[in-house]
Amino acid sequence: MKEELLFIKSFKLAKSNLNKTGLMVLFDALFFISFVYILPILNLYINQNITPPETFSSNFILTAFILIIMLLKLIYYLIILFVYSFFKYSILDFIKSLFSKTKFSFNRLGQFYVLNIIIAGIFFAIMLLLSFILENVKLSYRPFVFIFMAIPFLLFLYVVINVSHSLFYQGSSMKDSIKNGFKITFAKIRIYRETILIIILAALLLWLLFLGSGYLIRFIANKNYNLYLSAYAYFKQSSIIVFDIVFYLVILINRISFYAIIRENK
Repeated sequence: MKEELLFIKSFKLAKSNLNKTGLMVLFDALFFISFVYILPILNLYINQNITPPETFSSNFILTAFILIIMLLKLIYYLIILFVYSFFKYSILDFIKSLFSKTKFSFNRLGQFYVLNIIIAGIFFAIMLLLSFILENVKLSYRPFVFIFMAIPFLLFLYVVINVSHSLFYQGSSMKDSIKNGFKITFAKIRIYRETILIIILAALLLWLLFLGSGYLIRFIANKNYNLYLSAYAYFKQSSIIVFDIVFYLVILINRISFYAIIRENK
């Protein structure tokens, strides 16, 4: 008998523990609210209250002002990263509790935060390198080169983060989590390829669904322009909602899958 897909196993596990799955969704929602509605208020406060004078009396004052702005921006991004670390750390505990009994503690939250800072720093350096490469490509080829570089970059970032986080929450040190996170990502593609294929397949199916629906709307309302505009507006809004929900559910289940993969292959 063919072995059940990991995604299906993870989905069933989430479905059989709806209270814990609901807590994951809640914490994701709280992070989203914090990221989209609360933290921007802090950024707006910085921008409104730290305004440059019309003239600078010396280059030293100009340099000091620029450094202060850079420092405040850095602090702002570190706050965002801490908020993310807090919610992801909590979600990892909910995931762990799906497999075994847990005793929640924030003892390693500080290390988890540093882990995310290091990962963010590594990928920021890679982004700078890719940006440099893109700047040296002919303007007409840049969109294609950007897609060619961005998709693998985002996929590997996604895998490294989830693998490193799963390793860390299963007891690995910060150093081993980063080292083995990159090692597994680049050397053991086989063990997590299903999680990537699920994302690609979901994106492809959604694209085909939206494409087909768009043609259907055009066919039905091709003789009534006002009907077409109205239907297209609703279609656009519903497409965004469906896309967000489906992709979130895939990411939610994939988190459980990544944790299960590391648990079995650690």
